[in-house]
Amino acid sequence: MSCHSPPLHALLVPSEDYHQSEYVSARDKRRDFVSGFTGSAGIALVTMNGAFLWTDGRYFLQAAQQLSEQWKLMRMIEDPALDIWMADNLPKDAAIGVDPWCISVDTAQKWERAFAKKQQKLVPTPRNMVDEVWKNQPPPETNPLIVHPLELAGRSVADKLKDLRENFLQEKARAMIIKALDEVAWLYNVRGTYVSYSPVVHAFAIVTLNSAFFYVGKRKLSSEANSYMKENGILVREYGEVSSDAVLLASDQLTPSSTDKTPPGKATGNGAAEFVNDLIWVDPGACCFALYLKLNADKVLLKQSPLALAKALKNPVEMEGLKKAQIRDGAAVVQYLAWLDRQHLLYHWLLMSGIPKDFTEVSASDKLEEFRASKEHFRGLSFPTISSVGSNGAIIHYSPEAETCAELDPDQMYLCDSGAQYLDGTTDITRTVHFGKPTPHEKTCYTAVLKGHISLGNARFPNGTNGYAFDMLARTPLWKYSLDYRHGTGHGIGSYLNVHEGPHQISFRPSAQNVPLQVSMTVTDEPGYYEDGKFAYNLGTISEEID
Repeated sequence: MSCHSPPLHALLVPSEDYHQSEYVSARDKRRDFVSGFTGSAGIALVTMNGAFLWTDGRYFLQAAQQLSEQWKLMRMIEDPALDIWMADNLPKDAAIGVDPWCISVDTAQKWERAFAKKQQKLVPTPRNMVDEVWKNQPPPETNPLIVHPLELAGRSVADKLKDLRENFLQEKARAMIIKALDEVAWLYNVRGTYVSYSPVVHAFAIVTLNSAFFYVGKRKLSSEANSYMKENGILVREYGEVSSDAVLLASDQLTPSSTDKTPPGKATGNGAAEFVNDLIWVDPGACCFALYLKLNADKVLLKQSPLALAKALKNPVEMEGLKKAQIRDGAAVVQYLAWLDRQHLLYHWLLMSGIPKDFTEVSASDKLEEFRASKEHFRGLSFPTISSVGSNGAIIHYSPEAETCAELDPDQMYLCDSGAQYLDGTTDITRTVHFGKPTPHEKTCYTAVLKGHISLGNARFPNGTNGYAFDMLARTPLWKYSLDYRHGTGHGIGSYLNVHEGPHQISFRPSAQNVPLQVSMTVTDEPGYYEDGKFAYNLGTISEEID
C-alpha cells in the first residue's frame, strides 16, 4: 500500500469475484484469506494502522468467532455504513484502493460520492494487491463447460437472444455487457463446475444487435461445445479479451473476425440495420467498475439487466423440472429425518451401555448428502449445509467443521438448512427438530415461526404486490412476543443455477420494493428465530409457482 502510486491510506477487499458472485471459487476468496472470516457476505478494509470487517446480521456471531483481535467487527445497520465510516475517519485527500474488477458500478459510484465530501479518492489498482501477498493462492479452475440441453432449459439460445435484442430496441441500446455468471449461463444454455454450489462457468458475454460473444478459457470447450457455439452463432473468445473488446465496443468497432462469421439467420431480423441509437447497456449492480471505465459514460445505459427478470420467470419446462427436483429432494430429506430418529434411539442405547457413538453435526450432514446423491440427476449441494445443534443454530449461516463440530443431542434443538443441485432444478429446504422434550419457551418460539411460515404461504394478493409488502406476514407472529430475525424472508431460486436468485425477494430491505411478484416466479418462504447462545428455528421451503 505504501509503495503504490499514489500511496494508499486504505485498501478495500470485497468478497466478490470479477462477476460480483455470492459464492466464489477458491482462488477468489481474497477476503477470507486476509481476514479469516469465511462467510459469503462482507467486505474488509485495511488501513495503515487498523483492519475492519463489515458484514450483515446473518454473520455477526460467526464473524465475532473467526476474526482475530487485530480485526474490528462492524455490524451493518448497527454501526456506521462503510462509505460513511471511510469518509468520516480517513484523512482528507486519502487515497483508498480497490481492485475495480471486484466491485460493481453502483458500489464504486456510491463510494465516490461519499469521498467527494473530503476530497478523498477511490483509486482503482492495476492489479489485485491481495494476490501479490497470497503465495499459495489456488490455481484457476479448468473444468470443462457443459451444454445444458434444450429439453431441460425449455428455451433455445436463439429465442433468448431475440428477446434480449427486442429490449435493446425499446431502450435505444446497441449492445450489452453481461457479467453475472448465472445470466451468462442461462442466456447461452451452458453450465459448469467452476464454483462450489453454483453450476456456472467463469465467463463474460457481450451481445450486440447482430453478434453474440462468449469470453471463456477456450481450453475448457470440448469439440462438441465448440460445435454447439457455432451452431448458435456464438463467437468464442478468450476470457481476458473482454477487456480489449470493451474498448472496441465503446468505439463501435467490435465485429466478428473475417474467419469467424456469424452464421446466416442469427442476426436480429428486426430492422437492426436502421438502428441509429448508440447506448451500451450495463447493469450497475452486476457489471464491474473496471469494464465500465473502458466505456464512454455518456453513452452507457445504467439499468438492471433484462435477463434477471427473464431468468426469474420460469418457463413450463423449468417449472416442471423444479417440481420434480423438489419431490426427489423432499424424499431424501424425509429419509434423513427418519434416519435421524433411529440414530437418536441408538444413541440413547449406546450411552446407557457406555459405548461411545460418533453422531455429530458433520456426520449427520454427510448422511443427508448421501441420501441426496442417490437421487436421479443429483449434481451436488446448492450451498454449504447448515447442520447445527443448540447454540450453533443461532449462528445463522453456521458451517460445521469436523474438528470443532458438536455432537447431536436429543435434548437440544437441531436445525438443518440445506439444498441440492439437480440437472432439472435447484432446491433449498430447512427443518428444525427436537428429539427430546422442548421447553415451553422453545415451543412458543417454534409455533410463532410456524404461524409466520403458514401465513406467508397462504397469502393471496393483487398483481403488482412486491415482496416488501409480504415480509411482515412472516414476522407478525414473532413480533407478538417482541421477537424477530436478522435476515430476509424469501428469495428466488434458479433452474439448476444459483440457489439465491433475484430480482424479486421477500424482505424488510427497501430493495424488495423494486420488483413485484409475478406469475411463474418461484420464491422461498423461510422465517426463523435465533436466540444467541441457545437455539434456533427455521422453517424454509420453496413455494409453489406463483399463480
